[in-house]
Amino acid sequence: MAKATFPITDCHCDTILLLDRADYRFMRLNSTGHIDLPRLRAGGVTLQFFAICTALGKPGGYYLKQGLEYVNRYDYCLLENRDALAGIKTLADLADAEKEGKIACLLALEGAEPLEGSLELLDIFFRLGVRCLSPTWNNRNWFADGINEAAAGGGLTVMGRKAIQIMAEKGIILDLAHISPRGYFEALEIAPCPPLVSHTNARRLCDHPRNLTDEQIRALAEKGGAVGISFYPPFVSGQETARLDQLVDHFIHVAAVAGVEHVAIGSDFDGIQSTVDGINDASCYGILQEALAERGFNETELELVSGGNVKRLLRLNLPESDCGDA
Repeated sequence: MAKATFPITDCHCDTILLLDRADYRFMRLNSTGHIDLPRLRAGGVTLQFFAICTALGKPGGYYLKQGLEYVNRYDYCLLENRDALAGIKTLADLADAEKEGKIACLLALEGAEPLEGSLELLDIFFRLGVRCLSPTWNNRNWFADGINEAAAGGGLTVMGRKAIQIMAEKGIILDLAHISPRGYFEALEIAPCPPLVSHTNARRLCDHPRNLTDEQIRALAEKGGAVGISFYPPFVSGQETARLDQLVDHFIHVAAVAGVEHVAIGSDFDGIQSTVDGINDASCYGILQEALAERGFNETELELVSGGNVKRLLRLNLPESDCGDA
């Protein structure tokens, strides 16, 4: 298998969902899932975003309870694998992880449901280490309409607008995956810092509502943001299967529309049931880089897409150092 030439940053996985399973241990090579420590190492991953998603539950305390349980599982995984993993809350943490040769781990909320409509809980989750947050998943919540509510024409709520401002002040990356089109453009208009779309694809190539239009891609680039390209076949080809060349087409298209400086990787590993042919798990990034190179990406562009673009975005969002998590 081809080895990754440039360090990999992946903007989205749902591996936290696996951490309490009896048949899964993060530190060993597993026959289930897409990500574990051996496969991250084999794939050359040096920075992995770990998402918490509770949106399939019900309000009334479930979101918060489940979110806190997921934080606990994540923290325990970091502790159990502390010789190999480093949770990052600041740019200094990221630099330390790089110096020590550890895989940097960034905690994200995929949907603000665990906040249960409370901006005070946003402060608490920040203290717990959350450094990336999407206002909503596919549905409507206290902060915004998700993509499933697009027909209603709703966008950000007043609370959602306040949350975006607080996130920028604290150093939490705004993730615009899953949000309705109106909410997407409203968030871009008011966001003080460059946002991320952690896992999506190009709607011009695959007409799925979770994918971005060229207008959305251009607007994100104008704000200095980045698009994490997903490996989920229905987003890539519109089918239950997808070829590697079809995935590469999405990288090429987003680079053509936005500029290569705004293209990233957002696998959605462990949140998807199938993946692109040949990219079976996190050990396969060398294959992806090889395919991108064959289609014309030079070394500078490969470094940017593999991780450089997200590192730039982190420098523009994360706090420099720990100031008491205030």
